[in-house]
Amino acid sequence: MTPENYPVVGRFKNETAVAMTLYLEMVPEEVILEPGDEVELLAQPTDNLLPLDVAPVADGLHIHAHKESDPDWHVRFRGRVIKAGNPTRLSDYR
Repeated sequence: MTPENYPVVGRFKNETAVAMTLYLEMVPEEVILEPGDEVELLAQPTDNLLPLDVAPVADGLHIHAHKESDPDWHVRFRGRVIKAGNPTRLSDYR
């Protein structure tokens, strides 16, 4: 399955006046959303992926898969599918 066909496991929008970071798991994958940015979080489906645990942190959200140790995370931003990296700045994809 290609990342473009991964299921949407979450939708996130930065409705604040400052940048917000989605911290994905314990590995250093981060997606930085500027004010007004909105993404769909995609992940390769596995039996251990869902449900996700989403916890607020000072500058964003920390997102963990249920029991999957290293999900293949991507985001869809403005119709483009982007592999989550360290960090992924959505401002680079405008």
